[in-house]
Amino acid sequence: MSSNWRTGFTRWIEQQARDNGVTDHDIPEALLWCWSTAARTTGLDPDDIAEIAHATRAAESDVVAACERDNSQWEADQTRFEQPDLVALDAHLDAVAGDRWPST
Repeated sequence: MSSNWRTGFTRWIEQQARDNGVTDHDIPEALLWCWSTAARTTGLDPDDIAEIAHATRAAESDVVAACERDNSQWEADQTRFEQPDLVALDAHLDAVAGDRWPST
């Protein structure tokens, strides 16, 4: 199972499921991916929140809090990565690497 796309929120879902006696195989990986993508892009709708709460046996308020914590951390990380020095470093590294590994 690839973990490259996993977010803090996805890891929270997995941990909640384990803590509440739900096995990893009870929540399909494709569904985890959909939830984590929605959480970061369009936001979770009430049906998503209810479904995650049911799947993990967690309270809906805990689902919302976990999602908000993860998005706040992600936003802080993005702000840090957009600092002028890091943008300049990224451009320099892209130039050194040529077209092999562009960051955009």
